[in-house]
Amino acid sequence: MKKIIFGFAALITFVSFPFSQLSALYDLNYKTYWDLGVGYSMPTGGEWGKQYEPSLSVSITAEKPRNENYALGIELGYEEGHKHFVEKNCAPKILYIAPYFKEVKNFGAVDLYASIGLGVYHRWTPAYTANNGVKYAGGFAGKLGGNLGFGALYNLSNSFSISLNLKVHNIKKFIGINGTMVPATNFVPSFMIKKGF
Repeated sequence: MKKIIFGFAALITFVSFPFSQLSALYDLNYKTYWDLGVGYSMPTGGEWGKQYEPSLSVSITAEKPRNENYALGIELGYEEGHKHFVEKNCAPKILYIAPYFKEVKNFGAVDLYASIGLGVYHRWTPAYTANNGVKYAGGFAGKLGGNLGFGALYNLSNSFSISLNLKVHNIKKFIGINGTMVPATNFVPSFMIKKGF
């Protein structure tokens, strides 16, 4: 896990500096920016990280610039299912909505950004049959959580850009393991496309 995260951070740094680009700071001529992202959500740490597999992640965000460096946004995300390492039929999905604050800074050849957000994360576990034949009913529950993100942003035109993003999500009392509700932490590297309107 640490090698993957380090590798992704190194990729952001390596790819960013050779490029000469237009600044990707917010252009206030556009009232809203929309992002579409595809990523890979990796459980880490604790019982959640030990027992559940990674999952495909997709997200869409809407941002309202406050000035060229700052924006308020909201993210809607979905993770298609984290399979249990043993009980392969058990694969909790995650659906979340999280408002956030983002800051973008220009460093010459690249624009870097950081974000912080809080939101509601819904755990959706479809009904499944365990390996021993026992059937479990599905469940849907909302939990509070937060996230931190950073990335590199590349402008392709005045209103169109792409970014490499790494976000860490932490969800409180997410899932029951051995009779105890435990938190979930996911590292999510992703590729995002941004368009201004």
